[in-house]
Amino acid sequence: MIKILRPFGTFILISLFLYFAGCSQQHFVKIDPALPVSRSDLGQNTILGLKVIDSRPNNLISKWKGKFNFRRFRIIPEQDLADVLYAKIAIGLQKKGFIPKRFPSPKMKVLKVEILQLKSIYDEKGPNRGVKVSAVLRAYCNNKDQTYRREYRERLTRNPIAPTSFPNETLVNASLSGALKKMFSDDRLLKCLAH
Repeated sequence: MIKILRPFGTFILISLFLYFAGCSQQHFVKIDPALPVSRSDLGQNTILGLKVIDSRPNNLISKWKGKFNFRRFRIIPEQDLADVLYAKIAIGLQKKGFIPKRFPSPKMKVLKVEILQLKSIYDEKGPNRGVKVSAVLRAYCNNKDQTYRREYRERLTRNPIAPTSFPNETLVNASLSGALKKMFSDDRLLKCLAH
């Protein structure tokens, strides 16, 4: 009887190990937020410097671990977040009539954008799992006459979430899109860049 049970027990242990190892995964999301910016000639072909800095402590968007650390996952961007947002913000500035430059001269107006947060938090309270996603950007405008600084936040929640939506790439991009929309809708920031 023991000889019969021993292979079965070994099979169960190997199966459990493979199951839990399979649940310890790293997931990648493609960062491609929509850019809700209307065209205007506000910038009147003004050349300005553009810098985008990722000030987050690490590249993680989310991490989760279950009881006893058996099930865990990490979600990270597929690309460099600063590079993606630089390209998006440069397009937004062009739509507003500016000519952005990556390497500004000392006398040039500069828009510096810091990525302060891009985070998903999974909530398992109650019968359904939900997710909260937040994005925070901080913009600095520096020109000879004035300076301006402001943070733009977007928080989105989905509850319950469908298992097929994991890792919720659409929600991550929607939160970044919302923060960009707030930034490009800030008249004081745009006036600082234009004058």
